[in-house]
Amino acid sequence: MGVLAPLVAVFLAFVVSGLIILVFITTYSLSDRDLQRLAEVGLPAELTAELGVMSDQVFPRREAFLDRVTEILGAEAAGVHGERLAETALTRENPIHVYGQIFKAALKDRNGWGNVLYRATPLIFTGLAVALAFQCGLFNIGGEGQMVMGGFALTWVGFTFAGLPWFIHLPLCILAAVLMGGLWGGIAGWLKASRGVHEVVTTIMLNWIAVALIQYLTMAYKPPESWIPHTYEVAKSAQLSRLWVYLNPLGIAFPKSNLLNTCVFIAMVVVVLVWFLLKKTKIGYEIRAVGHNPSAAECAGISVPRNTILAMALAGGLAGLVGVNQVLGYKHRFRYGVMEGLGFDGIGVAFIGRNSPFGVVLAALLFGILDQGGLAIDVSTHVPREIVMVLKATILIFVVLGTELTKRLLRRLQKREEARA
Repeated sequence: MGVLAPLVAVFLAFVVSGLIILVFITTYSLSDRDLQRLAEVGLPAELTAELGVMSDQVFPRREAFLDRVTEILGAEAAGVHGERLAETALTRENPIHVYGQIFKAALKDRNGWGNVLYRATPLIFTGLAVALAFQCGLFNIGGEGQMVMGGFALTWVGFTFAGLPWFIHLPLCILAAVLMGGLWGGIAGWLKASRGVHEVVTTIMLNWIAVALIQYLTMAYKPPESWIPHTYEVAKSAQLSRLWVYLNPLGIAFPKSNLLNTCVFIAMVVVVLVWFLLKKTKIGYEIRAVGHNPSAAECAGISVPRNTILAMALAGGLAGLVGVNQVLGYKHRFRYGVMEGLGFDGIGVAFIGRNSPFGVVLAALLFGILDQGGLAIDVSTHVPREIVMVLKATILIFVVLGTELTKRLLRRLQKREEARA
């Protein structure tokens, strides 16, 4: 049931988004074949010839198409033939073709899947940040703030301590990201544990505080010769290598422009560590016990406040690792634009992945495919790339609905069993 529910949710989301594409996304264009068909059903030859200039034009709205027809034929002829022309020119996108273009662009070659992995890597970190907190019964929507705090911290260490050898500098940057992100998440955990302030409220507020603070610090550390809002570049000893550096010498052709870097391996290691922490350690057991039943956990001698703070701090540390991919592996400078929204996307990734570390990986890959493939549909179809956002939102809606309906069904079955007993 745990695996089936997300699969059903994804399938239903594609069906619903396909209906949206089919019904609401329309264009108007007259091909040579359309003009020939119109001539066969009685459209005067001189009008067909005049409309030939529209054969390579696409209009997103009916009004724009009819305005162009009026401009070419005149108001009188457009009034007589306009409706027939609009009906003929109406074009609907095939959802199957659109989805095919998305997956083709994302997976057809090494460059495509390389960029999918690059886009999925930060989502793994933010998805794990939400999933780990949820295991403790906490709803961490502060990934955005924890991410930028950790990202700026590692950037500052990266350009401040230039001159260190890479095997010291690089781990120091990663440690700074984990500590700063953990500190930011731990604040929300401490407020929850000591004052009973709900983590949704505090993480939302801390998000905006973090973003505003980091935007100020970014400008404070901006190179004076640059007009772009970014910091100084991190030292070479703190930069991660792109994957083509290792693959091309092995005879595996990989585009040098591809953004995939060695952070993807760090992400895989972190996934295994989180799984091991939650399933194989005392700390993980206590976190899950608190999330399952805080009262029972307290009766068993497990400290609810301590585990609340710990879970939020660990979650914040995971979110802080996003900067390893986006800064050390890509821009080599801190710039909020390359990180914006990844914290909130992590919420959807965690929910679709059922708050499981390995489920988060699969959900992150799905989002990576949609994000990468969405860039292509603007070129190959008339469907805007925003349909990817619709797909993500619809998947999330069906996951939440499926979870709630499953819970209600189980409760109903349990009550029937109790009544029979």
